[in-house]
Amino acid sequence: MRNIFLIILLACLISCKNRADKVAQSDRKVMIHQKSDALTPVTETADTARKFIEVGFTKPLKVKTSDELKKYLKDSISLVEEVDFTGDKIPDFICKMKPDSTGEGDEYWVTSNFKTIKKLKYYTDGFLYRWFINLDDDPEPEIFEAVGDEDGADYMFIDQNLKTGKDRTLVYVNPVIIENGKQYWGYPWDISDFQARSDGRKVELFCSLKHRIVRDGNEISTPPGQKQMPVIFFKGHHTQQGEQRGIKDEQWLSLTDIIKNSRSFSAN
Repeated sequence: MRNIFLIILLACLISCKNRADKVAQSDRKVMIHQKSDALTPVTETADTARKFIEVGFTKPLKVKTSDELKKYLKDSISLVEEVDFTGDKIPDFICKMKPDSTGEGDEYWVTSNFKTIKKLKYYTDGFLYRWFINLDDDPEPEIFEAVGDEDGADYMFIDQNLKTGKDRTLVYVNPVIIENGKQYWGYPWDISDFQARSDGRKVELFCSLKHRIVRDGNEISTPPGQKQMPVIFFKGHHTQQGEQRGIKDEQWLSLTDIIKNSRSFSAN
């Protein structure tokens, strides 16, 4: 009987020891995991430590002409596009009047509360694409515009002044699509969105200031002081063959820095 009692006691001691070893191993694993996590922020660079989210442009949407707009403009409206160009989160209206015999027409930019901010001219020949994205500290978005015809096109960022109704061209750029790791010329009908990100304080565009792209066609002169035409990268699907090569030093920059660098650029 005594021997049986000793055997049971010994079995209990061995079982307790095994459980203690497992708990110790589990605790050690937890400690190692926590230590690894604690090291992560230390090994991050200043840029990767910032938390970014993808941001994109807003594209004007064609809508039916409302009775309110017809009454307000009192003219023959050819086309209405809806987009928030004031930055108040409420859709505004870009209204094209019917063009004359030469293909020229008036374009009214009307706010959601029916106030005309701008009156511009438009032309039926060629093409005009607009996208809106806020890239600075003021409430209204900037405009990325592609305008041209079969002979060539201009791609530019435009700053709005809603008080005066006068827009200002900030910088001319070269649009390039990145698709499946390859780079192609960014025709406006091939572009689906910007390569853009935000950390909640500022928006940055994926770009390059070193390339060998030579423009031809009917491009107009660049803004005063612009010495170089930077590459801006986009998402999209290319419809024309021919990769863009020789683009180097891709980086994330704010529009302000892109403009600054394009004005101080030196080929050396």
